[in-house]
Amino acid sequence: MEVNYYQDAALAENRVDVYYREQDAQITGLMEYLEAERVIVGHKDQGIKRIFLREIYYLEIVDRHCFAYLDSEVFQIEYSLRLFLEKFAPCGFIQIGKSLVVNLHRIDRIKPDLNMRMHLMMENGEELVLNRAYRKSFMECLKKAGGEKNEAH
Repeated sequence: MEVNYYQDAALAENRVDVYYREQDAQITGLMEYLEAERVIVGHKDQGIKRIFLREIYYLEIVDRHCFAYLDSEVFQIEYSLRLFLEKFAPCGFIQIGKSLVVNLHRIDRIKPDLNMRMHLMMENGEELVLNRAYRKSFMECLKKAGGEKNEAH
């Protein structure tokens, strides 16, 4: 793949254009990376914080509120899981349980368990359980994202 960089002081804002013949795994990964630079707003202790999508490990619904789990902090966000997935699924987010959405790019490894369940070991050391009902769509999404991510056999 050829990459060119151009500096133009006359630009009103920075711009990235991606030209490709076909969307292969390399282009898909690049698109996901660029999309992950998007920002949402998180709330915590009467304060707000800009959160880059790439910082989110997973989302969880607790008492009808959506929380974004980062490396060592948790923020409430103003999304339902359905709306978040509609907007940001192309960035590597997928539902793994009734109230859980995970960032595929933050999974360190996957361990199989009994009854077709799987344990997702996150980069921050947390362990999430992939519900059986979501396993098929999860595995399809993993394959689309560039192959099996460290799945143990």
